[in-house]
Amino acid sequence: MSRRPFAAILLVSLGHLLLEVFHQYLPVIYPLLLTKFDLSFAQIGVVALTATTTSSLAQPIFGYFTDRWDARRVVAFSVLWLGLLMGLVGLAGNYWWLLVIVALAGLGSAAFHPAGAAVVSKATRGLKGMAVSFFSVGGNLGSAFSSVLMAAGLAAFGLVGTTILLPLALLAGGLLFFGLGREDAGEQASHRKSQADAGPGFGLGLALLVLAVMARSWFQFSLTSYLPVWLEGQGRTVADAAQMLFLLSICIGLGSLAGGTLSDRVGRWQVLIVCLALLSPLYWFYLNSSGATQALFLAGMGFSLGCTFPTAVVLAQEVWPRGLALAAGLVMGLGWWPGGVGTSVTGLLADRIGLDAALQWLLVAPVLGALCMAVFAVAQRRTAAVTSNR
Repeated sequence: MSRRPFAAILLVSLGHLLLEVFHQYLPVIYPLLLTKFDLSFAQIGVVALTATTTSSLAQPIFGYFTDRWDARRVVAFSVLWLGLLMGLVGLAGNYWWLLVIVALAGLGSAAFHPAGAAVVSKATRGLKGMAVSFFSVGGNLGSAFSSVLMAAGLAAFGLVGTTILLPLALLAGGLLFFGLGREDAGEQASHRKSQADAGPGFGLGLALLVLAVMARSWFQFSLTSYLPVWLEGQGRTVADAAQMLFLLSICIGLGSLAGGTLSDRVGRWQVLIVCLALLSPLYWFYLNSSGATQALFLAGMGFSLGCTFPTAVVLAQEVWPRGLALAAGLVMGLGWWPGGVGTSVTGLLADRIGLDAALQWLLVAPVLGALCMAVFAVAQRRTAAVTSNR
């Protein structure tokens, strides 16, 4: 890997870190929003659903056009857009303005992820899993520091503490704009040629992969959205909840770093099916333990979740090579959206049967994801057998 592509990978990974710092603090302020706007659990679920819908469903659209645009410019502008809007969340005067701001901010995330994945994939020809791992780890570290940074801002200024993100967003946008530069004509022509020469792709495999990521997202988004409230119900403080989210995000980052590299060695679907299968037992033990043991199971969940992210992105690009940004947008966009839907469903269940009982239903989601990847493995082998016999 030459110096210039490696620098591009590091810059995009830094951009991912900053984007998630700006975007992933919402669960920390949910308890404050519950009080300020007198919200129900279901309404908190709607906030999560709104954020997830705009940041997810628009990703395939942005991915389609990013395969034709300058992905580096998209990366820079999307981080700036999201950071400025998320800095305004604490100034929302009512629940409806909160939803509008969160929805518009999500478009920045929708634009960034397929563009960032495309830039990273173009920058390396080998060890794509490792390269996307760096990209993924940036986001995971950003998620981890987001809760800690915002907890400090909230402690100092209350809800208006979200405005500490405004100057950071301006700095981040400028760094990425000038640091990444833009694609030259030769790079764009080479990318278009590689897309034109790509094969037909494995459509069924891509669909099954998206379904598996949907199940994973349902589990992860519900867990991170309601973990602070659940911990408060167990007698813990907001600071304790922020620390737990920090631990979860750090372990997701470690898993992301390991997952992509491991998938380069042992295979993509193999890593996905094992990690998804581990989530349900780890989660059950987490809910039924306490203290250091509980933190250990949370760390295991984070590591397993992290392993699946870069692996799924690279696998999507491999089964659909004709559009790198589109493939990434499909698996990250459509794959993430059910996380918001699942969070809303979990919120509705919590209002009816209690949060403890509602969270028990999350045991089902990772099992469904593992089953999808098992079908993927069978379908891929049959497709390869038919192709080799022609």
